[in-house]
Amino acid sequence: MQASPRLGAKMTLTNAHINEKISKTSIKGTDVRTKSGNMIKINQTNWRKQTCAAIALIGLLGAPLPALAEAAQNDRKPMTQTYVFTTDAASKKALPVGAISVRTAEPWNDTAGYGFTSQLNGNEQAFSVRVPDGDYRVRIELDSGNRPSRTSLWSEDRRLMLPPVVLKRSEKRTVEFIANMRTPFLDGKSEQDVNAPKVGLRGDENISRNWDNRLTISASGPDIAQVRSITIEAVQPRRVFLAGDSTVSDQGGADYASWGQMLPRFLSNDVSVANHARSGETMKSFVTSLRWDKLLSQVREGDIVLIQFAHNDQKKQWPRTYVSAEAGYPAWLKAFAADAQTRGAQVVLISPVARRFFKDGKIENTHGQYDQAVRDVAAELKLPLVDLTQQTTTFYEALGPDISPLAFGQNGADKTHHNAYGAWVIANYVATVITDPASGLDLKPAPDFVAFDPAKPADPRNFELKPTDWPQMREVVTAVSGN
Repeated sequence: MQASPRLGAKMTLTNAHINEKISKTSIKGTDVRTKSGNMIKINQTNWRKQTCAAIALIGLLGAPLPALAEAAQNDRKPMTQTYVFTTDAASKKALPVGAISVRTAEPWNDTAGYGFTSQLNGNEQAFSVRVPDGDYRVRIELDSGNRPSRTSLWSEDRRLMLPPVVLKRSEKRTVEFIANMRTPFLDGKSEQDVNAPKVGLRGDENISRNWDNRLTISASGPDIAQVRSITIEAVQPRRVFLAGDSTVSDQGGADYASWGQMLPRFLSNDVSVANHARSGETMKSFVTSLRWDKLLSQVREGDIVLIQFAHNDQKKQWPRTYVSAEAGYPAWLKAFAADAQTRGAQVVLISPVARRFFKDGKIENTHGQYDQAVRDVAAELKLPLVDLTQQTTTFYEALGPDISPLAFGQNGADKTHHNAYGAWVIANYVATVITDPASGLDLKPAPDFVAFDPAKPADPRNFELKPTDWPQMREVVTAVSGN
């Protein structure tokens, strides 16, 4: 795997929160798993983590940082390490004092805990680093070099972190965002657990970037800028958690996308979006698979939890997870809200996105009374409401039967799941409500934020993301859905 020759320079790493607790049952001389899933060895006199914190972006390669890991183990103050990335070995002579020189084209090395993880035959440059569960502020200095550049920046499974960064020739710019990283392991073990608790992953999640023990940052675009430096700092920001189904989740395959993975682009860079949504989920399965437990285990007071289900809860052909719109679904919504509020979080309820079924130029409501149940519960509990059923209905009708397929996956064959354009538009609708001062959430939008009017949608053939910006990561495994 070759990295772009344009990529490479220095990286600064600051990590204040690598500290991980060893299980109370740890025994010296054995391998044990930390609470974030990393393996460590306990020897007779001391212990040393086998994984270390480092970060890199695109052509930037991080190296093991024993000093950081040791500092974390001993609760010392965080340290900073500078990496210099170059394709010219002779440039080592110019290294700043204490800097480390690293090659710019190195595949993932499990022992070192870093490397390129770009998809084979894809159109992205991706780099991953093994880090603990948490949130990381990523600061990147871009340099267009001797030609104009256009760079889209993503984290994990195609979460759009910023609008495309367009630079003129010889222009430099520093950008930053906060990226969330998690593993499937839960903190602690309750008396109900037979084994160490872990989220029940399924489908393509075994190859998903969302649940590994790495933070992946990637760039795509027709002319990616040079990355001169990058700084990563473990932080504890306010977080926006997402619980939902396939219309919310981070879609990693083909032309599929959901609004959850586009949401970071529309919010200010002082918050972290933690998208726990998963294709095929119902409120019941979200609990039984321990996804809800994992989400709640990370909630801090003041965080925000967005909840959007109903697409699968209404399926009577799934009897184990079916709930009625009149009784079961409202009860589950109230239970989820109470769970989150008990932990000090603010809750936002979201009605399900509409499906694209036209009749006489109008969208048919295929959700029965489930969307109304969301409205009723939000009103009863006095919670902010994002009425995506209504907004997406207006959105599809404004595009019309002929143009609206351009907002959906599988080149429009899918009537439920969206593509990059559809997800981008719907994420704006969500951001409009949750950043409105009237919501009481005290969230700020991105500096360039402009609220979209569902009745006057952007042209799907000419919007912010160009086809060459969209990273093609892997083959889709989600079946075409129109039910």
